[in-house]
Amino acid sequence: MSTRKTLTRRKFLALSAGTVASAVLAACGAPQSPTSAPTQVPKPAPTQAAGAQPTLVPTTPAKPTKFNEAPMLAELVKQGKLPPVEQRLPPEPLVVKPTSKVGKYGGTLRGAGMAPETTSDLQIGMVTGLFRFSDDLSQIYPEVAESYEFKNDNKTCVIKIRKGIRWSDGEPFTVDDIVFYFEDYQFNKDLTPTLPNEWQPGNQQMKVIKVDDYTVQFDFAVPNPAFALVHRSGAPIEPWRPKHWAKQFHIKYNPKADEEAKAAGFDNWVARFIKKVDSLGRGLHYGAMDPEMPVLAPWRTIKADSQRQVYERNPYYFKVDTEGNQLPYIDQVIVEYATDLEVMNLKAVSGELSVAGLDLLLVNYPVLKQGAEKGGYRVQMVYSERGADVAVALNQNHPDPVLKKIFNDVRFRQALSSAIDRNEINELVFLGQGVPRQATINESASFFKQEWADAYAKLDLDLANKLLDEMGLDRRGPDGVRLRPDGKPLAFQLEYLPHEGPKKEVCELLVRHWAKIGVKVDAQQRERSFLSTRLSAGQQDMSGWHVDRQLERASYAYGYTQKLGPGGDSAILYCKAWKDWFNSQGKQGVEPPQEAKDLFNAYQEWAQTTMGTPEYKAAATKVHDLIAKNLWVIGIVGEGPQPVVVKNDVKNVFPEDVVSGKRKYWWGAANWFWHSLHQEQWYLEG
Repeated sequence: MSTRKTLTRRKFLALSAGTVASAVLAACGAPQSPTSAPTQVPKPAPTQAAGAQPTLVPTTPAKPTKFNEAPMLAELVKQGKLPPVEQRLPPEPLVVKPTSKVGKYGGTLRGAGMAPETTSDLQIGMVTGLFRFSDDLSQIYPEVAESYEFKNDNKTCVIKIRKGIRWSDGEPFTVDDIVFYFEDYQFNKDLTPTLPNEWQPGNQQMKVIKVDDYTVQFDFAVPNPAFALVHRSGAPIEPWRPKHWAKQFHIKYNPKADEEAKAAGFDNWVARFIKKVDSLGRGLHYGAMDPEMPVLAPWRTIKADSQRQVYERNPYYFKVDTEGNQLPYIDQVIVEYATDLEVMNLKAVSGELSVAGLDLLLVNYPVLKQGAEKGGYRVQMVYSERGADVAVALNQNHPDPVLKKIFNDVRFRQALSSAIDRNEINELVFLGQGVPRQATINESASFFKQEWADAYAKLDLDLANKLLDEMGLDRRGPDGVRLRPDGKPLAFQLEYLPHEGPKKEVCELLVRHWAKIGVKVDAQQRERSFLSTRLSAGQQDMSGWHVDRQLERASYAYGYTQKLGPGGDSAILYCKAWKDWFNSQGKQGVEPPQEAKDLFNAYQEWAQTTMGTPEYKAAATKVHDLIAKNLWVIGIVGEGPQPVVVKNDVKNVFPEDVVSGKRKYWWGAANWFWHSLHQEQWYLEG
C-alpha cells in the first residue's frame, strides 16, 4: 500500500459498520432506528432541464496567437522526435476555458477500477466524442465535430469535423476513419452479425456518405432527429477507428489477415480484429485498451495488464486553453485495480486516489467526511440521474416453463414490487436521502408524471398477497414458502453486480421483504463477465443492476436502441431473446408478446419526433405509460446523493456553484459522470 494510507482496512470496516448498524439490526429482527446524520448530506433544489433541441454552443474564447506545450513534449521537440506544437495542432484548435483558472503542466492522476473489463473514474473523462454536453444535457458543445445539421425532414444529418486533427501517432484524422468504422466494422456481418438499432432507423441500414475529407452525411429511411451521433451523451459514441492502423487486421485490406491472426493465436481474423480494435464493445475507453492503437483522447494507453492501466499525454491532442497551452495539463494517468468495493472505498479514504466516485457508497459518507482532513481530499455531493440506483428484473424467457409463465404474468411483478419496503431501504442504505420510486424517467424531464414513479412503489403486503393468490399461487409449504403449480417451492435466484452503488445491501433486504409474502429468493453477487454470459444465454432467474441514462435527452437518444424500456443494460437484461428478435427483424431470438412490440414501436415513434414539440411529448408519454404498465424492471430507490472524492491538489474540477451547493449536479451514465467536467483541463497544484 502507499505510504499515504492513513486508515487500515480493519478501522475502515469498523467505522463503516457504525453507519450500517441499523441495517444489521433490522436483518436480525431488532427494532429499527434511522441511520445517523442524514442532515449531513447537502441537498440543493433540483434543476429543470429544458425539453427542447440542444443549443450548439460555439467556441467562445478567441484563438490564442501563441501556443505552448508541456515540458516533456518540448524536450522531445528539442531532440527532434516530435514536430513543434504549432505543427501538431489543428489550424483552428478547440479552445477550452478552464473551470476556475489556467493550470500548469505536470504530475500524475491516480485512480482505481474494479477490473480490466470495467471502466473507471479517470477513464470516464478520456472519451472524445463528436460533441460534448453540459451536465444537465441542455447544451451541446462542438468537440471533434464543428457542427451538425438535419435536412430532408430529419431524414438526413450532415456533420462537419474539425480540420487538421491528428491521431496520437501523428497521422491525419479524416472522414475516412468514420466511414471505415461504419462500412468496414459496423456494417460488416462477420464483425457485427446483428446491426445495432441506432444504425437502422425504420429497420433499414442507414447510408454513410463521404462528402469530403471533413464532411460526412447520414441518410435514414425515416425521420431520425434523435440520431445517436448527435444526442448520445453518455458515453458519447466514438464513431471512428484509425483506418491507417486497423486495416492491417481486416481481411478486406489485408488478404493475409486470417493467416496472420491464426499465427498470433487467434481463431480467425475476426477475433483478432475485435481484440485489437474494440475488445470490449463499440465504445473506446471502457476497460483495458490495446496500447498500440492510436487515439484522439487527451491521454494514450502505454501499458495495460492484469494490475493496472497506464496512460501518458497525447502529443497531438487538439485542444488548448485560453492562453494557448496545449492540453492536457497532466502528464500521466494510472489506474490500478481494486479487489472489491471495500478496498476501493479504503483507497479513497486513505487519500490514495486523485478522484473517486463510481464505486463509493453513500453509507460511507460519514467515514469519508471524517477522513477528509487526514486524507487530503474534499467530499463533493452529486445526485444520481438514475431512475433507479438499484433495480431488478425477471427473466421473461426463462428455460423453466413454470417459472416462465409466472414471470410473464404482470401480477407477479406487481406483487414483488408492492412487497418492497422502499422507505426502509432508503433509510438504511441511502441515509434517507434517496427517492423511493419506480424505474422511470428523471424528475427533471419536461414530460415527467409522478404516477410513473409511484406505480406499485408503495409497500402494500395485502395487495401483494392478493395478487399472488389470484395467480393461483395460494398454496404454501410447511416453511411458509408458496408452491408453484407443479408443487415445487416458489424459489429462485437474484444475481447482481456489486459495482456502482449499494447493490449488495439492497438485494439482501429484498430477500427479506419477499420472504414475507412467501417468495424465497437467494441473492448472489457475481463477477461482471460471468453474469453477462449468463444473461446473454438467458440462464438467469432475476438480475440486479440499475436503470440509468434517465435524464431526458439521454433517454430520448438511448431509449429506442433498448426497445424494451429501462433495462437494456447487459447487467439487467430481462429478455435478450426478445431483443435479438427486434435487432434482427425477426431472424433471430424469440418473438416477443404484443406488449413488448407495443413498447418497441412506441420508442420508434418517439425517436422520429423533434424534441420540444407536442408530438414529442405525446410520444414520450406513451413510452413511459407502457413502461409503468408492464413493469418489466422493478425500481427500488433512485436519484440519491452520491459522494465523490477529489484530492485537494486536483484543481479545475467542479464549478463553484456546484461546490457551494447552489446547483444540483446530476451524476450518472446520462452525462457520463465526470465527462462534462473536462478532465483535460484539470491540473495539480503544488
